[in-house]
Formats: sequence, C-alpha cells, structure tokens
Amino acid sequence: MATLSVRGYRTLQYIDETPNFIETSPAETSFQSPNALNSSVHAQSLSPPNSGDSPSTPFGVLSTRILDPPHLPWPQTGPKEACLLRYFVEYLARWFDLCDPERHFVKAIPQIARGSEPLRNAILAVSARHFSTLPKEKQDKIIEEYGLRQDPAINEETRTRSPHGRGPPSNSSDPPIYEELDSPFIDLPTETAIQGLHVFVEAQAKLALSTPGLRQAVFWVGFRQEFHVAFSQQRPIRLPLSITTPYLLWTPAADHIWTNRLLIICAYALQYCYDDQPAPPERYYKLIDLHNRWLQCRPPSFSPVYYQKPDPGLGELFPRIWYLDDCHIVASQSMGLLNILLTAYSPHIPRVGPICRESMDVMNAKLRSTVFEICGIALSNRQSPPAFTTVCIAINICGDRFTDLKEQQALMEVLVSTTRETNYWPTTVSQMRLKEVWGWDA
Repeated sequence: MATLSVRGYRTLQYIDETPNFIETSPAETSFQSPNALNSSVHAQSLSPPNSGDSPSTPFGVLSTRILDPPHLPWPQTGPKEACLLRYFVEYLARWFDLCDPERHFVKAIPQIARGSEPLRNAILAVSARHFSTLPKEKQDKIIEEYGLRQDPAINEETRTRSPHGRGPPSNSSDPPIYEELDSPFIDLPTETAIQGLHVFVEAQAKLALSTPGLRQAVFWVGFRQEFHVAFSQQRPIRLPLSITTPYLLWTPAADHIWTNRLLIICAYALQYCYDDQPAPPERYYKLIDLHNRWLQCRPPSFSPVYYQKPDPGLGELFPRIWYLDDCHIVASQSMGLLNILLTAYSPHIPRVGPICRESMDVMNAKLRSTVFEICGIALSNRQSPPAFTTVCIAINICGDRFTDLKEQQALMEVLVSTTRETNYWPTTVSQMRLKEVWGWDA
C-alpha cells in the first residue's frame, strides 16, 4: 500500500473526494486510505514516551507536559514558493470559486497541494505566470504586504520554467493551463486543451452532479469555461448536454445551484444557434420558456441590492447594478449573454423585405443595451474581477453593432482598463480587431 509522508499536526483523509482532517500526533504521519488510517489511529498509544508519572483517565494515559507547537513549513517551500501559493489563494482562486459557497479552490485545493507535488507545481506555475504580468509597482506592493525581506524575483524566467528550477522539455510548448492567461477566447485553444477539458468534464459529470464536494465544484468550473469558449467562438458546446438534464429542475435550491441551472439553459441556446442543422422554431420557443421560467422561479436573493439607470445628460452609458454575491454576478451576466443569443437568432427577424432594415435596427439596439448592462455589472462590482471576462466576451461578439464614436470609445476604455487595472484578461488582440472594425486605423 503506497503512502505519502507529510509532517505536521493533521493528516488529510479522503472520504468521497471530500477532505476531512483528523487530528494526529505532531510526529511524522502518513497519507493513507481511510481504512488503513482508521486502523492506524486506533492502534496508536496515547501514552507519552515517559508516562510513569502521568495520570490515568477513562480515555487512556495522557501527558501533563505542554508541547511547543512546531512551525514546520510545507515541503520544498521557500520564500518564492510561499509567495506564489499565497498569491494563488488570495488573488486567483476566487475565479474558480465563483459559484462554490464552500470555496474549494481557496480552502481544499491548496491543502491537497501540500502532499501532491504535481498539483503544487501546477499552482506555482499558474501563479508565477500571472504574477509576472503585473506592473512592477503592483508586484512591489504585494511583496511589501507579505512582509518579505527581499524581492523573490518572480519574473519572465520564473514563469517559463517549472518550479524548483526544472524547466519543461525542450520540445514542449506552454502547458494548456496557461492558455487562458495568455490569449482571450477569441483565439482557438489547442486541440489538446479542448480534448482534455471535454474528456475531464464527461468523465466526471455523472458522479460530480450527484455528489456535492470538490469533484462537483471542479466540474462546474470546466462547464462554465466551455460555455464561455463556445460562446466566444460561436459554436455549439462540445459536450453531451444530456448529462445535465437531471440537474435542470425548478425545485428550491441554493443560489449557486440556480446559477448552474441557468448555465445549462445558456448551453442549450448555443446548441440552437450554432447547430449544423437548421433548428425548428419550436426549439426557440422552448428556450424562451426556459428563460422565463428561470426568471420566475429564481430566489429573490438574485435581485440587485441597488440599481440606477445611466443618465444620458451626464454622458453615462452604463447602469449601476450592485450585487453582494459572486454567483449573482455570474447569473446576471450569463442572462445577458443568453439574451444576446435569443435576440440575434430570433426566428421573427425578417431576412429580406421592406421591414428588414427596421427589424435589424431594433435588434442592434437591443444588443447594444445588453452589452452596456453586462459592462455596468462588471464596473459596479469591481470586487469580482472575473466579471470583466464576460464583458470582454460580450464586446468581442457585439462590437461591430456599435457605430457611435462615443460608445466605441467607452467600450475601448473598458477593454483597456481591464488589462491595466486587473491584469486578469489580455485584451490587446481584441482592441486591435475592434479598431479595424470601427475604422479607427484609417
């Protein structure tokens, strides 16, 4: 039986993929299966090395000596690695925990990485990759906040090499985990990355949807990423949506579950809009019914805490819409993306004829209004940087519908500030393409 030794007070035990912590002695412990671990715990003597003068209790022989708790760091963790681990938890993990009230990527994943070198290396690599994109003043501020005595030198060389000085093989490209950090969804990811995501989601789907915990949280991260990629590339979701059918219910549930239900409806909308075969109008009406039913059945907690329309007299374009929970932000912006699809692919829009132009004008006005709303949600909730990812996706898809220079400049400023202020999303390619579409180069 293989075991992984770790040193410290707690042993991480896996039961149904959910981490449980069992108190053990401060000596070296082993990472074992539940049965083996239980046997080991029961077999341990509670007697200290010299228990002759120790009192006997109904629970065994206990020491009267107070031990000093050791401050033992994680294995192979120096200042640089510790800085990157902390940066992942405090700045990057929130992206994955948007719809997970248990915050598995903040709480469980880093603790699992303590005893898993591949997972630890992946976290360090992603964290270094992103940290190196920050302006020098932001890097210095974080290092100062962490109280480090000297700069850990997390730079270009750090991000292009694996942790602990082991670089990737000479014939290998950047790992797929970097792709989201290096290029927006408007560019196609590698086929390896696409296949890896699909294989994982399909393999985990049945058990993940029926068993709450880390596995389910990771599944929804993958599903949400696939939706955003498919929307950006204007293609169907490459996953069998039948796996999510049992999840699409209207019974009372926690808010994050309602958000995931909406994502499923969005996925069905992508299938309708970008299917290879022309879809009958009945499928569109079914989507409208799902859209309306979700709005009618969602909990009242999804209502914003504050809403204010933009004032054209003050030159405002974006509404103010405040939310108190990340999953409500995700739901509101996802509803905006869904409305973009349902508006652009409505079977009621005439393709030819005298009223075609008028119908297209109405449609374009609706699309512009929806994009402004998606932007307003992000700008009003800067505490949730991932909201700007959805903004960039919406602007990329609908940018050609904006002909007014003032509106174009406002959207360009949103893209520029997304990179300047958050560094979570590269928008350089998007800016170049929109300038070309808007004729700014000329």
